[in-house]
Amino acid sequence: MRKNKPRIHITVNTVRALLPSLPNKKTFDWDDEVRGFGCYRTSGGDVIFVYQYRMPYMPARRARIGVWGEMTPAQAREIAREWAVMRRKGVDPVEERRRVAREEKAARELVISTYVPEYLARREREGRPVAKLHGQIMVRDVAGLMPDMRLDRMTDDDVENWLEQLQTRSKSARRYGLIYLKVLLNDAKARGKIKKSPADRFKVPDQQERDRVLTPFEIQRVLEACRDMRDQHGEVLECLLRTMRRKEEVAAMSWEEIDPDKWVWTIPAERTKTKVRYVMQLPSQVIAILERQQPDPMKRTGWVFSYDGTHSIKTSTQAKDTLDAHIHRRMELAFAAGQKPRRFEQWNFHDFRTTAATHMGEEPLSIRDDIIELCLAHSRSKDDNSKYQRATKRSMVKAAFEKWNAFLDELMRRPDAWPGGRDIPRVAKGDLKRRRHELRQGWIKKIRPLRTGEVRGGRRRR
Repeated sequence: MRKNKPRIHITVNTVRALLPSLPNKKTFDWDDEVRGFGCYRTSGGDVIFVYQYRMPYMPARRARIGVWGEMTPAQAREIAREWAVMRRKGVDPVEERRRVAREEKAARELVISTYVPEYLARREREGRPVAKLHGQIMVRDVAGLMPDMRLDRMTDDDVENWLEQLQTRSKSARRYGLIYLKVLLNDAKARGKIKKSPADRFKVPDQQERDRVLTPFEIQRVLEACRDMRDQHGEVLECLLRTMRRKEEVAAMSWEEIDPDKWVWTIPAERTKTKVRYVMQLPSQVIAILERQQPDPMKRTGWVFSYDGTHSIKTSTQAKDTLDAHIHRRMELAFAAGQKPRRFEQWNFHDFRTTAATHMGEEPLSIRDDIIELCLAHSRSKDDNSKYQRATKRSMVKAAFEKWNAFLDELMRRPDAWPGGRDIPRVAKGDLKRRRHELRQGWIKKIRPLRTGEVRGGRRRR
């Protein structure tokens, strides 16, 4: 500070009287009330309020408070007074201001409900977008269950409580939720937003293959229920079992993927889980299903399974609910026809693949394991020693599918198939809920994720 210049009481009048500083030079006037509080007029005419101070064993610092017009001299003096109190307590005002700014920025950017969409958008901009399903997991299970949690304040206990929530829905929800929480936290750590990830101490459990195999009795009830649904969803579900494909592959099948002369279905790489093109000769039973969708060969364009011609159908939870209700009715009819009472264990659509692969490997089919793997279109194992072997064995795979579909047809020709008759009406809409609930007695209950605005347990999701 200039000691030869008297202090003034900084007011509106004294500020108005300030002369402009010379270019590249600042001429300060210092307040007579709050030590270190001062102001100067720039060569451009603006008046800047400042606070100058010195921390112990540190050089002097000068912090800008604000500009006249945006604040009055009295307001600037109060800020300088607060900073003077902080200095006397040993707190550096400039560092504190920076800390508060960082805190405010973190409060905006590190909240999970903000960080997740920003992360997904950034990956999109970088040309490496997150797969749709993985993005849904981040939005639904990470941001959806911890919307207000900050990444830099997350603790081990927070992660553990969140994983317990996911566990109530399913083991796979817990596994995949933890995977993508780790992805987010590692991204924040790599960008210097957090110092360590609280999810590091949690190990992602190994993926357990489902071992649910439908019995011949259950396969009969499933195929009967598919026909009883009398709609395209039932046709798609029957195709799942007969082709061993994944539900998204069958539901989004297009006529352009099918050779109309040879009935060869080519699934493009972008539509397969392994990102490898898959070619299969459709069995006659599946061809019959496809021909029912569009009998006129000249009109076979676009989606094979569609209600409006513009969108493919979805094998949603509703389709599974409807199928389970029809399975329950067929089981009632089987019991009424003299078959012993049975229980239909919990299952899902992916169990069709396990069921088909298992029955194909056992008698009477006894199909070789390598052919079954080709039927499933599994990716080649990293431990596979035959690294140069790329044969698709198309004819052997075709024969395997024919044997599998013949096995299914033989099941449906047995005397214990079609209890109640082949041609029975759909289950009444009002009876669907009761029947599926009775079928699912004792099944592990899956908790549906909260929708936006929905309340569960007194907490509203934003």
